[in-house]
Amino acid sequence: MIDAYILNVFTGNTACGNPAAVVKLEAWVPLDILQALSGKLEQPVTSFIVEANEGYEIRWFAKEIEINLCGHGSLAAAAAIFEMIPDHAPVVTLFSKHGTVTVTKSSDAFTMTMPGWKEARCSGLAKHADMLGLEAIDVFSTRDLVIVLEHVEQVRRYQPDFDKISSINDFHATILTARNGNNGYVLRYFAPSIGINEDLATGSAQCSLGPYWFEQLSLQELEVTQLSQQGGYFQVKQASVDTIELIANVRLQEIVKLIKKDGK
Repeated sequence: MIDAYILNVFTGNTACGNPAAVVKLEAWVPLDILQALSGKLEQPVTSFIVEANEGYEIRWFAKEIEINLCGHGSLAAAAAIFEMIPDHAPVVTLFSKHGTVTVTKSSDAFTMTMPGWKEARCSGLAKHADMLGLEAIDVFSTRDLVIVLEHVEQVRRYQPDFDKISSINDFHATILTARNGNNGYVLRYFAPSIGINEDLATGSAQCSLGPYWFEQLSLQELEVTQLSQQGGYFQVKQASVDTIELIANVRLQEIVKLIKKDGK
């Protein structure tokens, strides 16, 4: 039997967060088995971890495909490790081919260190906002396409056309964002190319958005709300010129027993 931990990540007073499953393996198994287990668990993302020198190797799977640098899957993995090993040191390091993520546990929250991505700009990016029927005040790209709108309500009320969003295939995801008051921003995150039409709460999106809004608002700590159906809440800090910190809450939902193919 294998235990799969189901956790809700990026929760808050009015935010239910984003569920993820976490499975700890003794060693890596073939891709098709990982994908099958992910499908069986039926969560937006399943994180698989294997113990490695001074930390854990990690891979993330949506229901249909392996994905890269998943923030909520990383935070769920660290929280599950702390559940599995109550006397674990308060820091977990997660290694992947997409970068290293460090998670620190404190008495009331988790702090996750992730890369901060600098934006790239070209005149052709604006056409994507036009195609989606959006009046953008700025458009840039990182791993993702980011469309900046003037008002929070424009982000909240946007009715996505997933066929059109899917046609924007040069980027991992399409993000809508807008300033929220003097010390924060909102976002929505669409990634139909990896089987997630709209994500509920997205840690990796802050790798694109944090550096941009730090500069725009001249602040090093921001309040962030994801305007999905369940809602997500984050605090984002500028840790260095090329890293950010997410401060967030995680709630253990359940532990599911999986039966391995050999029946054990």
